[in-house]
Amino acid sequence: MVQRNAVKVLRGFSLMELLVVIGIFSTISVVILANHSKFNSSVLLGNLAYSIAVSVREAQVYGVSVQQYNSSFKSGYGVHVEAGNGAEYIFFADTNGNKTYDKDADAIVKRYTLNAQHSIVKFCGIKSTGVEECSDGSTTIGIDNLDIVFFRPDPDAYISSDRTDMYSSAKIAVGSTAGEMRTVSVASTGQIAVSSGNTFVPVEPGEPSP
Repeated sequence: MVQRNAVKVLRGFSLMELLVVIGIFSTISVVILANHSKFNSSVLLGNLAYSIAVSVREAQVYGVSVQQYNSSFKSGYGVHVEAGNGAEYIFFADTNGNKTYDKDADAIVKRYTLNAQHSIVKFCGIKSTGVEECSDGSTTIGIDNLDIVFFRPDPDAYISSDRTDMYSSAKIAVGSTAGEMRTVSVASTGQIAVSSGNTFVPVEPGEPSP
């Protein structure tokens, strides 16, 4: 009797199977990279909002503690934003003491420039009645600039615009090219917070941006 040994044949992937596997991995990679990019954009936007909030808090600390500027202790400090220039905001010393930013009189301590993916979308002054006056044309009365200034010995904020100097609070909204938004809120009482949707995070004195 003749015994025949069975020959085991190992079969590899066919070209079609390899193409399918490569396609699956490519799709997964694209999804992961897209979500990673969106996550990074969200983190950077949050950092930007906190940077603005910390700048306002810094103005409060400088104003209340009378930070010296050019051998003078009489200057207030504030943050200035302008409509049509969403790529930057200004931290300034109110050297003439009128509680607003005057281009030809006040001193720019630092000019903050935003990156290309983010911008100041709008800013609003809010009166004690709850009526808002914003820079984006969404309200009956629009504004072209907004100043948040602090002077010793009052820790409260002086909030004004080119329309009025009687706001009880203000908000500065920053956005990304992906459509996300964060809002920095400042009350005349000196409270500063950053919000996203239903999230409301107060910014305490000396708190670093996350």
